[in-house]
Amino acid sequence: MAIRPSAVVATVRRVLLVAGVAALCGVLLAGLALPVVAGLGLTARESADTFAAMPADLEPGPMAQTSYMVDSEGQPLATFFEENRVEVGLDAISPVMKDAILAVEDDRFYERGPIDIQGTLRAFLRNVEAGETQGGGSTLTQQYVKQVRVSQATSAEEVQEVQASTGVEGYRRKLEELRMAVQVEQELTKDEILQRYLNIAFFGSRSYGIEAAARTYFSTTAAELTLTQAALLAGIVQQPVAYDPTRDPEAALGRRNVVLNRMAATGRISEQEAAEARATDLGLVLSSTPNGCVPSYAGYFCDYVVHELLTMPELGETPEERQNLLERGGLRVETTISRSAQDAAQAAVSDRVAPTDSAIGSLATVQPNNGYIRAMANSRTYGVEGNGVSSINYAADENMGGGNGIQSGSTFKAFVLAAAIDQGIPLNTSINAPQQVSLRVNSFSTCDGRIRSTETWKPKNSTGSGTFNLRTGTERSVNTFFAQLEQRTGLCLPATIAQGAGVMRADLDDDGAVQPLNQVPSFTLGANEVSPLSMAAGYAMFANRGVHCPTTSVVRVTDSAGNVLVDHTQPTCEKVIEPEVADAVNSVLQGVIDNPGATGNRMRLDDSRAAAGKTGTTNDAIAVWFVGYTPQLATAVAVADVDGRLETLDGRTYNGERIREACGGCIPGPIWKQMMDGALDGAEEIKFTAPDPETIRGVTVRVPDVRGMDTDAAIETLEAEGFSAGISGEVNSDLQEGVVVSTDPGAGAEVASGSNIGLVVSNGEAPADDDVSGGPATQPPTFGGEDGDEEGDEDGEDWRDTFTFPPGAVFSPGEVLPGELLPAR
Repeated sequence: MAIRPSAVVATVRRVLLVAGVAALCGVLLAGLALPVVAGLGLTARESADTFAAMPADLEPGPMAQTSYMVDSEGQPLATFFEENRVEVGLDAISPVMKDAILAVEDDRFYERGPIDIQGTLRAFLRNVEAGETQGGGSTLTQQYVKQVRVSQATSAEEVQEVQASTGVEGYRRKLEELRMAVQVEQELTKDEILQRYLNIAFFGSRSYGIEAAARTYFSTTAAELTLTQAALLAGIVQQPVAYDPTRDPEAALGRRNVVLNRMAATGRISEQEAAEARATDLGLVLSSTPNGCVPSYAGYFCDYVVHELLTMPELGETPEERQNLLERGGLRVETTISRSAQDAAQAAVSDRVAPTDSAIGSLATVQPNNGYIRAMANSRTYGVEGNGVSSINYAADENMGGGNGIQSGSTFKAFVLAAAIDQGIPLNTSINAPQQVSLRVNSFSTCDGRIRSTETWKPKNSTGSGTFNLRTGTERSVNTFFAQLEQRTGLCLPATIAQGAGVMRADLDDDGAVQPLNQVPSFTLGANEVSPLSMAAGYAMFANRGVHCPTTSVVRVTDSAGNVLVDHTQPTCEKVIEPEVADAVNSVLQGVIDNPGATGNRMRLDDSRAAAGKTGTTNDAIAVWFVGYTPQLATAVAVADVDGRLETLDGRTYNGERIREACGGCIPGPIWKQMMDGALDGAEEIKFTAPDPETIRGVTVRVPDVRGMDTDAAIETLEAEGFSAGISGEVNSDLQEGVVVSTDPGAGAEVASGSNIGLVVSNGEAPADDDVSGGPATQPPTFGGEDGDEEGDEDGEDWRDTFTFPPGAVFSPGEVLPGELLPAR
């Protein structure tokens, strides 16, 4: 008979394979079955020495477990996992589950050692015949070793190496597992091995470990598994994909019945019990375990929590280590979010701005006395793709998953107001605020000193003109009033107060670092792009009587063993301004809501509880704001064009309603009111602390005599006394050009601390013979130049229907009278 070439090749291949693996298999057999060694060509000593030299330490380390994020009531918020696993003890696994897995995987597990010698030899001969390791002969301990090695693999290539099943490498892998199994059984008890196996095994459908499997397929726990349920799960382990009941119910049912038969054959259940169980269907009660923030009821807040966790050094040295701990460490993350506040926030935002609207509505709420973030919402749905869907959290700063920030409008006037009160400027300080003013940029000072510039800034009002004080100027949000007040306070203190209260620019610099606020003249009108969360934190400082508690979304983090890793239950807070200053600010901002004609008058809360706040509308209405607070909660709401077009919000449709003129009081204001009414429903009514009369009156300082000094020396002298100063005019004088002739107010006058002192300086020209008045030869200049208010504010939101002119207002010829006012913004 002729021999086919293919048969020769196959025979040669088999002979070479046997020769190649004989040495490796002989190593094992030398240690466990000495009589066979001679037939494989190795001495017992050589084989035993080689086998003993193989790696024995398994070093399994902690198994990956699911981390849970919960809200302030302890209810589920989100889960995170690389492997969906909840590790449990053997006493938390039903006895029938242990019986099922032992019956089908290793019936004599408790009676024998780490290796089934007879089964291994049978498998060896079968695998040699097939040319690869097809399985068989593995004890539960060996299977556990393999599961650990797979879980330790960090790449697909490493997994492939661990699962190698062909040729010499396949046998080498098997022998290494055998050697490790021997060591495992020397170090662990049988119960410990079984427990670890049931916790590490993969059961399909993203379920690792018996507890996750019980929850996934039957919505129960490992402790409550029934006979049929246990048999199904035990059957899945052999081939988790093929026997996954959600993929192939028929195959899973057949495999379950095999397990039931095996349990009966080994005496773990009776034949009758097996028959009755085989007659039942799968009985699945599926329960999915979501992974990540998308399914959460507060997706944007959840996303913020993740970003905050990645900044915590307690969870690892690098963000990558912290991410790994979140996905594998079985953490319990207790967050600050209040379900009732979040539901009220999301409803309020969604009721007025639809997900697919061209603008976006964004809200953040902070508890003043601890910095806890209680709500965070955006009008767009949290996710990665789709119309009206976004993963950018516009309520937060860029480094915490947010955008580049939103211009803040007149909400920044609160920080200038606080600086003025802190400097002792009385609330009744009056400033003439015409429709438009021209102010030299170099009349403003920053933390680095006076700004060096030859430009002018020309802010204007949409609120009319007149004389206002700190109360009325704030209530009516008069731009030219605050521009001049800012001259007196300087830019350094308002910016320092804001930053001390947690308000920074939302965008990052080129190096990815957080940026401080820009100190520019239009600071008071909202030149800085910020987030609603930072503004909520800033105003929460006022509500907390000048003390800032850093915002956080995390109360506590514990590991899988219950050890506390992060604890924010006792926040570390710092004083930013004196309590008396904050009380005065609260009093003024309360008037923004309570007093007729004020811009926030329509935001009075339903139960008439004490509330304070400020509207904001940027120039050209590309963003509108309302930031307000009670002693218990501070909430900031912004509605803005965030898609880079920087187009006005006027005339757009908001959830089906067309609004002709966008303003802080007509879009974000009602969102704020609805949210706060809902969140505070049933809460205790708490009043603000009444302001100290001395703080309201401020302090007065005598103006020093700087006549005869040059301009720089005069300004330096006045600033040393707490004043701001600038040239207000020039006159003919015998004095040298640039020397101070007089001041306004004059030397010796008692004026409010921080007031601006105008300097009348010599122009270097001798007075004319008929100049007996001593008055200025030239009027104080009206400064020309570019309009510097492109980042300014056109506030005055609620004056569209009525106009209540401030008491004591003074009009000069040519000024706009009340009846001539344009519609306010």
